Amino acid sequence: MSKLSVKKNLSSMQVLKTLQVLLQGNFSMSELVERLNRNETEPVFNNSVISKYINTCRFCGIDIPKIHNKYFVASMPFGLELTNSDINLLENLQNIIKTEMSARYNKIFDKFVEKLNRYSNKKIARVEKDGSKAFVEYFEDAVFEKRKIKLMFKNRAEMVCVPLKIAENNGKMFFNVFYKNKERMISMSRVSGIAVLSEKFVYNYNEPAVVFVLKGNLAERYTLRENESIISSEPGSITVSNKGDNKDILLARLLRYDDKCEILNPKPYRDEMIQILDNALKNYGEV
Repeated sequence: MSKLSVKKNLSSMQVLKTLQVLLQGNFSMSELVERLNRNETEPVFNNSVISKYINTCRFCGIDIPKIHNKYFVASMPFGLELTNSDINLLENLQNIIKTEMSARYNKIFDKFVEKLNRYSNKKIARVEKDGSKAFVEYFEDAVFEKRKIKLMFKNRAEMVCVPLKIAENNGKMFFNVFYKNKERMISMSRVSGIAVLSEKFVYNYNEPAVVFVLKGNLAERYTLRENESIISSEPGSITVSNKGDNKDILLARLLRYDDKCEILNPKPYRDEMIQILDNALKNYGEV
């Protein structure tokens, strides 16, 4: 056997060792170096070598993102193909274990599902009544990696969409997504699962700053949100700029301020607010 063949086989083994460790959890580069050198007679793994092996795995179609300086296997092209029936069965098992068994067995089952995700060709997380940390992480990872997602609803419907962010309104959590050329708010309570797809997206839409005037007592007692600032102030009124709130949530809040609030721009927001008010008046025979 030639020296070149031996070198190629050795490199192939090191790639497989790297993949084997990555399948065990989420690790930083220093943690990978330490774990991979444990069983070696002398240290042969370093940052440069492991980066090369990770890129080799990626070239083979294995999805290995780096989130918060941690590497992990997100999906494999030759992994298990989970059907909706498989996912529903897992959900039923999860519900039984959650209600009928101890916290210890709940943790064991959660670890099993996490491991199953690593060997599947798509990432799946189930939504719990009390909110799933894994679910939120998958959604945020999809935003970071610019990958489309598939939302699976409790009525068995599905939606392939672009994830934007997680929003909160009146204590309820929503998935803010872009679907069929329109931004939508999807309540977490409607969703039974999420799959992160391999398809990437390009989304360059920038939310406009919404400028509105508050008047009278409201202007005096108004508390700015984290993403708001006062751009001008006069006796009896303030002009506020809001950047980042979802349109539907913001309009619903501003509607509660009645005639003490007026949207100045952007024009589409102002026009939509006028339309909402006109429709409300028509319902009560005022127009």
